[in-house]
Amino acid sequence: MNLPAAFIFFFVIVPGAALLIAIIAIIRRNQTEKKLFRTGVVYLKKLRIFLMYIQQHRGLTNGFFHGNSLLAGDIEKLEQKIGLAIVDIQSIDGWMQQNGNWESLIDHWQRIKAYFRNANAEINLKQHNNLIANLLYLIDDLAYAHHLGRLGIVDAADANWRKLLFIAEYVGQARALGMGVASKGTCTSVVRIQLNHLVAKIKSNLDPKWPNETLNDFRNFLTIIQQQIITESPSIAAEDYFKIATRCIDHLLSEFDRQVDRIQFHSTSIT
Repeated sequence: MNLPAAFIFFFVIVPGAALLIAIIAIIRRNQTEKKLFRTGVVYLKKLRIFLMYIQQHRGLTNGFFHGNSLLAGDIEKLEQKIGLAIVDIQSIDGWMQQNGNWESLIDHWQRIKAYFRNANAEINLKQHNNLIANLLYLIDDLAYAHHLGRLGIVDAADANWRKLLFIAEYVGQARALGMGVASKGTCTSVVRIQLNHLVAKIKSNLDPKWPNETLNDFRNFLTIIQQQIITESPSIAAEDYFKIATRCIDHLLSEFDRQVDRIQFHSTSIT
């Protein structure tokens, strides 16, 4: 028996077309979300490099302000790297190009770069700290906007890259303060309090599951702060202190890179 054309149209063709449209929409949405996620991972990797350079700039300039004029050449080279990192980030077609917070952050950096030699150590350190805090907030916004928190396919215990950045910042602040002390050869009571506070924060975030090499380097760094920095007569060269602190940060950033690479590898499984 032949079915009426109207019946076929309303009960077969229309539902079929609606289902097809829905399927196409879901596929396109998934493709868009995957692209957004992957772009976010690319941004995250590049912002991590930018953050690392800014933290290094803070440490070197604080040493410079406390009498270590030999750091001027290293600071200039680092500023060139920062400039290239900014260009690299801005070359990506996406979220950052229209982000007002990113524009404000870059403007802040340009002012620090232009005027830091005419400022003083306290202002320079404060401005760097503010810049880095805003950069960490921006990274968090980036993660939210690009759905980088969708890690159901990744063990949550293996996806604490945000925490790693904050621990690295505690070490970075201790590196900057210690550079000032080691360069000047004296440690004020204010800096001693600040460093003791940072030592406590770093200690509380040490993970016994970290590799022995990482834990040993951190313990060595904290011992140096307590025995060779926050003393009446600091006894470590600024360059040596910077390298030891940087080694600890490098451990954290290596773990950060490993986690982000793992997230990127699993991104094809996002639904």
